[in-house]
Amino acid sequence: MDESFSHTEKIIDQFLKEFDPSPYLYLDVLYRFEESDLETMISALDHCKLPKRYASTVDVLHEKFASKMALTSSDLFICTEDEIYIKRYFQIETPENSADRRACGITQETLEGYKKQFFPNKEYKERILTLLPFAIESTLNIKKINPLEFKNLFIPTFVNLADIVVIESSELEDLRSIRGLSYFILREIFEDLMLLIAENILIHFSNQEKKAIDFLSHFGIHETIDVKGNRYKPNPILDESKRAWNMTTIRSTMIQFKKSKQTLYDRRNDLATTKKKLDQHRSEYKEITQQIKKEHTALSEYEEKVEQTRMTLEKLESTDAKEVKFLEDGEEKNFDRRSLVAQLYRKEDSILNQKTKHQKSLKELELALANKQKEIYTWEKRFSETEKSLVSLESQGHPIDGQYERIRRALAKTLSQR
Repeated sequence: MDESFSHTEKIIDQFLKEFDPSPYLYLDVLYRFEESDLETMISALDHCKLPKRYASTVDVLHEKFASKMALTSSDLFICTEDEIYIKRYFQIETPENSADRRACGITQETLEGYKKQFFPNKEYKERILTLLPFAIESTLNIKKINPLEFKNLFIPTFVNLADIVVIESSELEDLRSIRGLSYFILREIFEDLMLLIAENILIHFSNQEKKAIDFLSHFGIHETIDVKGNRYKPNPILDESKRAWNMTTIRSTMIQFKKSKQTLYDRRNDLATTKKKLDQHRSEYKEITQQIKKEHTALSEYEEKVEQTRMTLEKLESTDAKEVKFLEDGEEKNFDRRSLVAQLYRKEDSILNQKTKHQKSLKELELALANKQKEIYTWEKRFSETEKSLVSLESQGHPIDGQYERIRRALAKTLSQR
């Protein structure tokens, strides 16, 4: 049963009033919590219907921690699948006579050494790119911020993400060194980060979400004014050829691009479905093969029993003795010969009936196996054709892909201008 939000809020406020975050603090700038550390809050939110002003429980947690810990807009709050991070943004004063002010006064050679030592295979890139979607959801969410706010937030957000990765993965404790290395690795992946953000915005735009449309509408060749009265100077989305992309051309491109991606998705889904069906037929073929082996074994056993019974009958019919010795259940006993002969004929009939049943079953299984082989051949052919079609589609791409990529790069470049 859903609890009222006011009741849930009281639980959260009481928990945070008694909660000491200091044991979860690293180098005075990074807090890292496991879900179990905040179970009381999270459990309460899971059983509560949120007011419309909150998009998710993450927004509630962010608001409450921001109040408790006096977080600023430059600080980062993200909830990953496993952990919750609060990263305080800090400034580093760089000496005026520094050789490289962008690296906090740390030499290129030193930073290169740090990178090789702590990230020999550039692990920082995958980690930052893994964290980025959570930062987009919380801080750089265009459903919550306008372009002006984005311009003020995206650099601190990137820096905070890099700081998290450097703190977690290195042995550095000096904040100047940490920030220097963060700047160093960010310069290598800055374009990748901006492209992913641009992609995220374009996806929301292609889904005709009003916030995304409003966000992109600020980037044009004319001055715009938002609902809050903020003025935006002309800031067109220009590609490498200095071509300006407006809402109409972007919308047209995204409609076609979305269709092309849906075609690709459908083809991949067809391949996965075909592969699943093919695997199922192969598994069934294997089961039938095993059943045939069992039937062959059973048939051989009944043929052997028939042979043994007939040999015994031949011996009994070749003698005139009234009584004979016969092994039954491992014990030799005396039997009336005629009575035993009648009994063995009945047994032979029963064995022959069982043998006939297994022969029939075997023929049915062999037919099923042949049909299953035909089905496997059909699905193998279908799988091969679908796979070739998908490879061709992926390698050749769609004519609209190039146009989409120009828009994505143009938007990324425009967003990065400060």
